[in-house]
Amino acid sequence: MAGTGLQPANIFLIIFPFLLSFTIVTIRIWQRIKERKYAIEDMLLIIAEAIVLVLTATLWKFVMVSYAGYHAEDIPKGAVQREDVAFWRHTNGITYNPILGFVKISFLITLLKLRCMDRLIIASLWTLIVVNILFIISAVLGSLLICWPIQKSWHSDTPGRCGDRAAYVFGTIAVTIATDVLVAIIPAWVLHDLRMPLRHKMAVIIFLSLPLAATGIGCYRLHKFVEVVNLPKIYGEDPYNVQSVLSNVEANLGVIAACGPTVKWILSRFIPYFDTSPPPREDTPKVMSCWQRRPKAHLKSDGDIELQLNELNTTYPRDASNMCWDNDDDKSGSEKQCETVDSIGKTTGVHWDHIEAPKPSLQLSIREIK
Repeated sequence: MAGTGLQPANIFLIIFPFLLSFTIVTIRIWQRIKERKYAIEDMLLIIAEAIVLVLTATLWKFVMVSYAGYHAEDIPKGAVQREDVAFWRHTNGITYNPILGFVKISFLITLLKLRCMDRLIIASLWTLIVVNILFIISAVLGSLLICWPIQKSWHSDTPGRCGDRAAYVFGTIAVTIATDVLVAIIPAWVLHDLRMPLRHKMAVIIFLSLPLAATGIGCYRLHKFVEVVNLPKIYGEDPYNVQSVLSNVEANLGVIAACGPTVKWILSRFIPYFDTSPPPREDTPKVMSCWQRRPKAHLKSDGDIELQLNELNTTYPRDASNMCWDNDDDKSGSEKQCETVDSIGKTTGVHWDHIEAPKPSLQLSIREIK
């Protein structure tokens, strides 16, 4: 047997993406637990990463038994057992399909927590969640039961029947790509009219649209699958390729994309450009501390993106309608300023890491007392 060809590259593309996604998910979960924000979307990511671990193991076994990456002439005669290859290919199909479904549901729940008031956006998010739940169930059952009895999937001489495998693969990849695109464009739809610096807005949209990277790999896989299906029957697929492990790369990229804010936080530790945290404000009026105003939107957060509609948690003394405080600009101390609060409204608290919310709408009438 000559060289190993592309098999080392196959093994690298199995191991490295998993280690990267595992590290990022671990950091995300650590942040969420530390900030007491651990929620269902984090649990779904853990489930997805656990399935990725299984996919990593099964793909490794598939590459070993199929001699993926070798030139056909370098594979010893009789070394490839068709039943083993078919079994592990079948196992990979069952394992791969639910990963991106769980990842997208987790991401969509995160977008729901932005509490956007647009009913069309909310309806779209819930529709995509339902579609992905149905996709997980149907894709897993379809891959498992494509042949009956099940063992006919790898024992071709077993009496029974099999469905159209090519149509099944086309269908699952098409649904995956379509939902990937829809999930990736929703953040721009949600955030385009928010009031925040353009640089911050673009950073939020870019990191929330990372699922498009996984979509690109899905499109390439679909293209290569079409090529293989259209091969004449007398030819077999050339094992000298890395196509078999691209599903693993796609799954891991999907997990990483769902952790976009965590990726930004990691990058900001090493590349200052990604640190969009504004400097601490020094011009906050003293009346803020007197009134004990502290809306949640002003709290610092190094975790994931959160855009929330919060009621201002503000407490005022009973005589707050006529409050006075010293004017620091008056050195003589002979003047005071009084403030009358006519109305206090709700405001949308926006904070992504350290992005501050717009100030509450206060109608003030100020008069001087000499």
